[in-house]
Amino acid sequence: MPHDRTPPEATAPKTAAPEATAQEAPRPEAAPETPASGHRTRRSRLRRRLLAGLSSALVLALGATTSLLWLAAGKLVHPMDDTPLNTSIVASAPGTVTLPATTDSRYTGTFGLIWQDKETGQRHHGTLGPVLASDDDTVTRELTADTPPVPGAKAKVIVTVWNSDPKQALGLDYQDVTYPGKLGPMPAWFLPGTNTTWVIQVHGLGAGRAAGLRTMPQLHDLGHPVLDITYRNDPGAPRDSSNTRHFGDTEWRDLDAAVRYARDHGATGVVLLGHSMGGGIVETYLQRAADTSAVRAVVLDSPALDYHATLDTIVAGLGLPAPVAALEAGIVGLRSDVDFDDVDALAANQRTGGPKQPVLLFHGTGDTVVPYATSAEFAHDWPNKVRLVTVERASHTGAWNADPNAYAKELAAFLALHT
Repeated sequence: MPHDRTPPEATAPKTAAPEATAQEAPRPEAAPETPASGHRTRRSRLRRRLLAGLSSALVLALGATTSLLWLAAGKLVHPMDDTPLNTSIVASAPGTVTLPATTDSRYTGTFGLIWQDKETGQRHHGTLGPVLASDDDTVTRELTADTPPVPGAKAKVIVTVWNSDPKQALGLDYQDVTYPGKLGPMPAWFLPGTNTTWVIQVHGLGAGRAAGLRTMPQLHDLGHPVLDITYRNDPGAPRDSSNTRHFGDTEWRDLDAAVRYARDHGATGVVLLGHSMGGGIVETYLQRAADTSAVRAVVLDSPALDYHATLDTIVAGLGLPAPVAALEAGIVGLRSDVDFDDVDALAANQRTGGPKQPVLLFHGTGDTVVPYATSAEFAHDWPNKVRLVTVERASHTGAWNADPNAYAKELAAFLALHT
């Protein structure tokens, strides 16, 4: 049988391969990239870039949102900045003004109107009367003003009907007085009366004493002396080191001083009348003051009883998501150095067994600042102490403006019963 023959290359001498070490382990050649794996690599790279871009955008958006909320919080804790003007004058004639048709301009009742001179920047104030004519685009109302507005001027409808002192606005003789607060003399308007039960009026956030002019004529006719007060950080009043609002957390001390002033000057009792944040100040005073025995009754108008709910309402009105409200509450609390749980009047009354004095409470269902629901809850919780007067579609602290006669009737009956 033929023998197998070995190929010539097989008989060539062999050279021993060097021994591989751990440090020099041979590397297998990379497998060639298939089209599918290339697509996966590109998608992964694009995904990483997209996530990085989204993260950067979210950081930027959060930073921008936080900055805007910080500025908005500044308007709340420093409320005496110029009121933002949100409409404009369409036309004017002697005794009338025409405005764009908006919810504010269509409100029935008596309101104030402020507008700004385009050349000088000076602001003017007038009183809006009844609606004379309206269509889909405009509303024409009565206007009482010393200076007629010019078409095109920026303007705003407000609940503060008069923007001067009691004598100039209403012809009522009054006295400029000061009462001794912890930070120094606190300015106030005092309207004398024959009754020994005084009414102490506490204005809301940025409104000033002029907010109390609406009820002064009636209180004067009923014989009640009226003390319309300022509190710390108001224009003309002493300022604390922060120069910010504290939502009743410190301002209640100024109300406490005003009550002592009334008692020292002949008052046998007082009625506390608070608007908006002023209502919150009244409630905080009643919870914290050592002696509230002089208080005969309480009148609250759109009171800030729960600031968390108030900020939720404001943020919702701006069309922002609910989580932003929590963020804004935190920012406002930080800027004002206030824990809103400490000035929550609804919770405080639950802890202490409810109001000790009778309460008359006005609130409009059209309030977009302080939710009507908080007043409804207060009245529901304490039906034997709180009388809630609901004013349909009325704006924030706008119950008097919507129907002065109905407001006066409720107030007179309440005071007759409890003073």
